[in-house]
Amino acid sequence: MSISIKDLDESAFRNLKAEAVRRGMKVGDAATEAFRAWVAAQRQVRVRDRERMVAAARDMDELRSGGGPGWSGAEEIRKWRDERKR
Repeated sequence: MSISIKDLDESAFRNLKAEAVRRGMKVGDAATEAFRAWVAAQRQVRVRDRERMVAAARDMDELRSGGGPGWSGAEEIRKWRDERKR
């Protein structure tokens, strides 16, 4: 497949091309590898973010249910805000 890429950073392309030559690869094969690596990295970021969101939701649920009698979430937030200001 032949494609044209507009607004490509010239230095990045030169570096990719030079590395492809050093490895005895076609530029298209090196670009394909770079595209795949970028997509895989983006997917990993989403997986990590999802794991963090699930953990945060669990923590919030635990905090909501475990306050005990007389405990006020609003008062706890005020306490933490006041501590941070000092």
